[in-house]
Amino acid sequence: MEMSFSRKFLKVAGLLDYIMGTLALIMSVLISAAGVYVFMHPALAKEIPSDFGRYSVLVLGIAVAAGAVFTIFYGYLERAAADNPAKIMPVWVLSIVSVVLGAGNIIAELIRHTAIADIGYTFLGLAFSILVLVIANNVKKEAGR
Repeated sequence: MEMSFSRKFLKVAGLLDYIMGTLALIMSVLISAAGVYVFMHPALAKEIPSDFGRYSVLVLGIAVAAGAVFTIFYGYLERAAADNPAKIMPVWVLSIVSVVLGAGNIIAELIRHTAIADIGYTFLGLAFSILVLVIANNVKKEAGR
């Protein structure tokens, strides 16, 4: 049986999520290493005014790592749903959550008076989330769910 466009798109989206998640995981290691480096060198640590500043880089690295692992897992779910449309429900639910969070992020940026030109990547992420939701909905219909 030949794959529909929607299933092929999910396969490609899953691959993109693997790549982006891997890059984010590498970035999280670099961020965490910078945090440990600052923490281990008292001369640098004295330049940071508070303990929060010293810990924040390390916490940021851990948060980026958690997001990276989630992105890789999401890519796995997309690719699994592309191979077997009966497995589309987790992708469909997570894509709804992604759209809601992306819209909330844009609203938060606008409340902070961030220039629209500065949040272009946020709009791009929301557009991709909406596209994945539409595609997941198509695959859900194919699966008869």
